Amino acid sequence: MRYQIADCIVEYEPIYEFLRKKMESYRFDGDAKTQITLTMTEELCIQKQAEQSHLTLEECEYIFVGLEFYRKLLLQGGMMIHASAVEVDGRVYLFSADSGIGKSTHTKQWQKYFGTERALIINDDKPAVRKEADGWVVYGTPFSGKTDEQLNRKGKLQGICMLERGKTNEIRRMDPQEAVLLLMRQTLVPRRKEMAERLLEMLDELFKEVPVYQMQCTISEDAAKMAYESMRGEGI
Repeated sequence: MRYQIADCIVEYEPIYEFLRKKMESYRFDGDAKTQITLTMTEELCIQKQAEQSHLTLEECEYIFVGLEFYRKLLLQGGMMIHASAVEVDGRVYLFSADSGIGKSTHTKQWQKYFGTERALIINDDKPAVRKEADGWVVYGTPFSGKTDEQLNRKGKLQGICMLERGKTNEIRRMDPQEAVLLLMRQTLVPRRKEMAERLLEMLDELFKEVPVYQMQCTISEDAAKMAYESMRGEGI
């Protein structure tokens, strides 16, 4: 079976129904050359499940196929970020934070403010980011965490925002050196030195070309409005 994920042609035969359903909308029937081959087997799923008994076999496939895809996406000039990606008018805004802070809750406020037809959550956990000829692009992927909030679409990256909980809404632009330390916690850093260096080079280029913000916010439509109005004015 072949799929198109983050504009990469991916070959893989899902083992269990959970991942098969997640990947269905990414099916690809064209003649383009395969760029990524995923190698998860049922035997490896059983081995992983024995090592981590709190996971089901379907969850093992989903998690470890996602990790393999991420590692191989780096070789194609892309990465995945632990973030919620909301698209408005063709531009994508990434909101990243430690688990439990409320990035998904924040992007839901965008849908309340703009409406669900205008504000689209293209991935709520691990969107992919790659640089194309005209700039950085965010893609939906099948790897959307515990929710099914993901769409097979892409949009130009307008900005990245690191969220913190606050009693009031405040947002500021971060410098690249400050931003990289926070975002490194929200992506997988490869163990292999050459792959880690590839990721760092990619992040360095990203931060030079895409504005990054830090925001303390409440759970409100006002927070969504402030984030949008602050981030939309600084394109790439």
